[in-house]
Amino acid sequence: MAQFLLCIGMNIVLERRESLSDIKIKSVFQPLYSVHEKKYIGVEALSRGINSKGLIPAPELFNIPQNGHEKFNLNMRCIENALKTLEKVPDLDGYSIFLNIDSSLMDTSAFDLEKFFSSLENTKIEAERIVIELIESRVKDFETLMDFVSACRKKGYLIALDDAGAGYSNFERIVKIKPDVIKIDRALVDGVSEEFHKREVCRALIELSRNIGALSLAEGIETLDDALECQDMGVDLIQGYYLSKPIESIAALDASTKKISLFVETCNFTTKERNKRLRTDLARIKRQSLFIYNLLLDDDISDWDEILRSSIDRLPEAECAYLLNKEGIQISKSALRTNVVYKKHFLFSPAKRGADHSQKYYFLKRSPNQKWYISDPYLSSATGNICRTVSLYFEVNKNAYYLCLDIKN
Repeated sequence: MAQFLLCIGMNIVLERRESLSDIKIKSVFQPLYSVHEKKYIGVEALSRGINSKGLIPAPELFNIPQNGHEKFNLNMRCIENALKTLEKVPDLDGYSIFLNIDSSLMDTSAFDLEKFFSSLENTKIEAERIVIELIESRVKDFETLMDFVSACRKKGYLIALDDAGAGYSNFERIVKIKPDVIKIDRALVDGVSEEFHKREVCRALIELSRNIGALSLAEGIETLDDALECQDMGVDLIQGYYLSKPIESIAALDASTKKISLFVETCNFTTKERNKRLRTDLARIKRQSLFIYNLLLDDDISDWDEILRSSIDRLPEAECAYLLNKEGIQISKSALRTNVVYKKHFLFSPAKRGADHSQKYYFLKRSPNQKWYISDPYLSSATGNICRTVSLYFEVNKNAYYLCLDIKN
C-alpha cells in the first residue's frame, strides 16, 4: 500500500514538472489611473498560464515551480512575455509599465541579476518607462536588497514597493530605499471608506509617500466609495476592478468610461459639498464656543469653573472644556461631558489645573493672537477618543486666555 502511494506521489510531481515547461504564458494588464491628471498613466503586467485544460490563475501558476530556480525562470518568462506583448502596441507614449519580481528570490542562489536585466533589455521598450515592483519584507538580507535597488536605478528603472502596510513592512527600510512609488496594500484599501483605522493608516502612508518624494498608489479599489475616499486623502494613483479588470490589450484603454466619468463628477461634487459642510460645521462649532465665551465675559473669573461645568452638557458635540492662559497653562478644571464614553485607563484622564498645554498642537501651531484655531484630529488624553480641539482667543482686563473645546471627530 505504501509503495502504491509513493508511486502516485512521484507521478504527480513528474506531471507538475513536465507541465511547467509546456505551459504557455498569457499576459494581461491592469490599468493605473492618475487621480490628479484624470487619465491612465500606466499598467501593471500580470500573468496567467494556459495548458491543455485551459486557463491557470496566477496563484496556481506560481505554485507550480518546485524550487527557487524554477520560480526565477517562471518570473523571467512572465516579464519577457509581457514586454513582447506590449512591443506590439502602436503607441505607448504616456504609459509606464509596472513589472513584478518575486522578491523572496533575491538573496538566494536562484536569483541571476544578469539574466534579470537581460530579460528587461531584450525589448524595444525604454528603461525609463519601466517600474520594478518588489516587496521589501520578503528579502531577508537588506544589503542585497539595496544592491538590487541601486543596480536598477543605474539602469534607469524606477522602484515601486508593493503591499506597503501589510504583514511585516519595515518603515525604516522604506525610508532608506527611497522608492519612487509606494503601493498601499489592498487589505487596507478595501473598505477604507467604512473603517476609520484603515483610513488613518492609508492616510499615514500617503503622507509618508509625499514626504519622501514618492507617488502613492492605492491598489484593490473595487467600489466608488473607496475610490472617492482615497481621492479625498490625496492619493496619487488608483488601481482596481472598479476602474477596470485586467485587459489583454492596452490599446483598448479608455478614460471616458461611465465608471471613471462618475468618479470624476462625484469627486467634483463631493469636494464642493465637503467644503460647504466644513463651513457649516465650523460655523456651528464657533457658535458653541461663543455660547460659553459670552457666559465667561458676563461673570467673574472665580466663577469660570462653574460656567464650564454647567455649560458643557448643553453643547451636543463637545466632550471636554477648559481654559488656558497665554503661556498655555491650564487655569481651570476640565469640564467633562457627563455622558461621554471614554477609555478607563491611567493613560487617559482630564488634565488638571496647572497642566502645561504649551506643546500641544492646538496651542503650539496657532499664531499669536489668532482668534480661532481648529486642530487636526488626534487622540484625546482626556478621554482616549479621537477629537479636534477648537480654541478661541480672548482677553479680559488685558490678560490673554484661550477657551478650548474638545469636539468629537
